[in-house]
Amino acid sequence: MKKLKIVWIVALLGTLLALFYFMTQPKRVYNVLKGDTTKMMQKSGSSVDIQYSSEHVDVDTPSRVHITLSTPKSDGVLNVEVYPRQNILLGVEHRDYEFPLTTPNQKFTIDLEALSLQEGRFYITLIASIQGERPKVLSIPVEIGDSSKNSTKTTMYKIKNGEQLHIMKAQEEIK
Repeated sequence: MKKLKIVWIVALLGTLLALFYFMTQPKRVYNVLKGDTTKMMQKSGSSVDIQYSSEHVDVDTPSRVHITLSTPKSDGVLNVEVYPRQNILLGVEHRDYEFPLTTPNQKFTIDLEALSLQEGRFYITLIASIQGERPKVLSIPVEIGDSSKNSTKTTMYKIKNGEQLHIMKAQEEIK
């Protein structure tokens, strides 16, 4: 009976030591993906500018996604809808935000933590609109682990005039 207690104590201490080791390890961030709609050519009609950054991290590690919205408008309400494109992305839920516009050149921030148990590149869809204007839609990439494992394979064909066609696997969701 005494040997059994010693084995249990050693196993418990080993588990606690391993847990402490993994908790004290720094989070590995491969790089930070950044985007800014002020530098992109877009159709006119929306006065909302969006800047984002998301961390490329390991599997089962939360990626911080920081979104900043700005507009020169000083009246109305900025409506923002955020949702993950894939259900694999945990920590990001379908959510609507409303920001009242009171002064010109206001900045609004949204901070998210996205997590996935699978490797790949996933997207968070953001739709920002002010009443009377076209909405601005942006897909924010979140890379988890080795994203090349989840890349979409394409098949290339040449048609009669020499033009190359890429056929990609469709990703559909039936609701």
